[in-house]
Amino acid sequence: MIERLFKFSPIQYAEGLVSVRPWPAAIILLGLAVLVVVMLIRSEAPLKVRLVAGALRLSALALLAVPLMEPMLVTPTVVPNENFVAVLLDVSESMSLKDASERKERVQEARTLLYEAEGGLLAAIEEDFQVRLYTFAEQAVRVETLPALARGTGTDLSAALEHVMRDFRGLPLTGIVLLTDGADNAAPRAAQNPADALRARGIGLHIIGLGAESFAAERELLDVVVTKGVGPRTGAEIDVRVQSWGQESSPVTFSIFAGDSLVFQEDRALKGDGQIDQLSFFFEPPMEGAYAYRMAMEADSDEHNTRNNAQTMLVDAARDTLRVLYYEGHLRQDFKFIKRALEEDQVVDFTSISRTGTGKLYRQGVRSPSELAGGFPVDAAELYAFDALILGDVEASAFAPSQLRLMETFVRERGGGFLMMGGRKTFSEGVYVTGPIADMLPVYLDASRAQVVPKEFADPRRPSEEPQGFAFEPTAAGLQSPILKLSPEPEVNRKLWAGMPLLTSINYVGTPKAGAQVLAIKPDDRYGAAEPLLVVQRYGKGRAAAMTTSSSWRWQMLLEATDYRHERFWQQLTRWMAASAPDVVDVDLGQGHLEAGTESPIRVDVYDQEYGALEGAQVEGTVTTPGGSVLPLRFDEDLALSGGYAARITPRDRGLYHLEVVATHAGRVVGRQKRSFVARPDQAEFFDATLKRSHLERMAAHYYTPDEADMVPTNLRERRTSTSVFNGEYLWDMPALFILSILLLCAEWLYRRRQGLP
Repeated sequence: MIERLFKFSPIQYAEGLVSVRPWPAAIILLGLAVLVVVMLIRSEAPLKVRLVAGALRLSALALLAVPLMEPMLVTPTVVPNENFVAVLLDVSESMSLKDASERKERVQEARTLLYEAEGGLLAAIEEDFQVRLYTFAEQAVRVETLPALARGTGTDLSAALEHVMRDFRGLPLTGIVLLTDGADNAAPRAAQNPADALRARGIGLHIIGLGAESFAAERELLDVVVTKGVGPRTGAEIDVRVQSWGQESSPVTFSIFAGDSLVFQEDRALKGDGQIDQLSFFFEPPMEGAYAYRMAMEADSDEHNTRNNAQTMLVDAARDTLRVLYYEGHLRQDFKFIKRALEEDQVVDFTSISRTGTGKLYRQGVRSPSELAGGFPVDAAELYAFDALILGDVEASAFAPSQLRLMETFVRERGGGFLMMGGRKTFSEGVYVTGPIADMLPVYLDASRAQVVPKEFADPRRPSEEPQGFAFEPTAAGLQSPILKLSPEPEVNRKLWAGMPLLTSINYVGTPKAGAQVLAIKPDDRYGAAEPLLVVQRYGKGRAAAMTTSSSWRWQMLLEATDYRHERFWQQLTRWMAASAPDVVDVDLGQGHLEAGTESPIRVDVYDQEYGALEGAQVEGTVTTPGGSVLPLRFDEDLALSGGYAARITPRDRGLYHLEVVATHAGRVVGRQKRSFVARPDQAEFFDATLKRSHLERMAAHYYTPDEADMVPTNLRERRTSTSVFNGEYLWDMPALFILSILLLCAEWLYRRRQGLP
């Protein structure tokens, strides 16, 4: 429309120069203005009416006088085949999405524009320019013909533009035509720098945006995190982040596959409308050892992009050993049932010390006759051999001050787990109110609440055969915690806890500390106000918990023999405590997955017997590939981090890898560690895979939709270059001048008539 009214396009005006001869028109216009003024003076109309009518008439006369000025537009035109144009086609995997016109893939629509649509853009550009073709994903590559498939695993717009600029250094490059969806997952902001450099050099960046700017229905499985240390009847806690843009009116099915076999399925409601859901699933793996499973989310029926609906994850049900030390002040029912529950866990190596009388101790589960022969450990090397510590009914005075400090450093520095249980000689009753143990407990201790005589939780007004005691009631946070997951179904889990036998003992403590989580309470009932029963928190590198009852044995005694709720609770609580405790040789593989074909770091931390950072060790490893090949891996000491060693690995094939690391120091083996990881494809291309129009518009000198792409050859030809020739054409016959003059004269006439003038 602009070109029809003003004879030329906006880019021709931007690149060209307008020249006029003002004097003839100025003299004639001055005479006409004097004539109009004289006519207005002689008119008897009000002053305002005369001024408005005069302004309209003078404006019309000024436009009619423009042709007398002989206006001319001088525009640049390229000399055929003396300048270059680079055409870049994005061939990253997001260009394979079928959301272009007629359900075509984005890359197919690009080829249609370049080769087929009314002769194609390439043929039109080649009439005046020498054309070089490039494809790009992670990097740009010069090609002779553009491919029909998009297979690149990443997009780096910055690297692609810089590659072209280097190729054309010293050559007359008129412009770059870029066909892309803008899904730049390397460094999106960095692409603006080469775009600004092109603009400064007068090289036009012409971008054709492909794909949909939004999806009516889209679900993305953003992240899958599996907890460490999985075993029989304890299950895997799988945390999932999901984003959905559609209207989610019904639950969505989540499935886990082992190969092609479905091993788990559960429906969950999603918020939709672009909101992120944090979901937690409880999965019991059907196989021992490390295995690569696939978590998949049901696709929407109208979803274009389903490549981001599934992720491979590692579930390692290997029999890792977690050493737990239980110190009990006297043999009681809780100790017997907790010991039995933890000894049934194939992952837990249970060791206990029990007082059986004055100065007499009974050790169980020790690894040698000398281990713990003196009772509770007195040095770090002996205590740090364990991953978690449970204190039963034992008073603070049973330990030397140095042992109390040792327990605190065991959690804070070693990263171990700590649990204090309820009893007659624990918490305030055991005089732990001040000191290092009180510091790391997740609750404050209130000496004024200490019970000299334990409270009886029985109501004499109720018949003796009715259940007595109070409920162990999980909080909302508790029902979501892996510690209290008795079932993967939230409602079933709540009912299982509601059906647990009642408890009959409690230690009254103070308020929970900031940052602590209350997982269970004694509810507000006939026995008094609500009180915390199970509280947990992170402390330093480790974890601390307080369970203020000593009557969980009732769960085991009053449940059926085949009911494993008591065992599951204690196994999951113990695993949670020990999860943060590192091994002497501790391998960090992040979430247990690496990207196939991408170089990734592997970090190993090596400790001495007291878990101090060990420098100067020799760390070597072997990697077993999915195909069975064994490859060596050497770790170099990280001088910036004491006790840290690093290596880099590029897994070529997708699948399950096994890593074994051995650390030696001064000719002695410090320790070894085995870990597994999954190499999976990088799916960054398919997350938020919409057309990034605003980003591309900021980069481009000219941005086009596919329907506007036919303007590209014209805009390239009319761009000023070092070899351009200039042509001049008159502007006096612009339709806009005649139309606007007629409109002004008509407006002046209508205005006069409305004012009652002739």
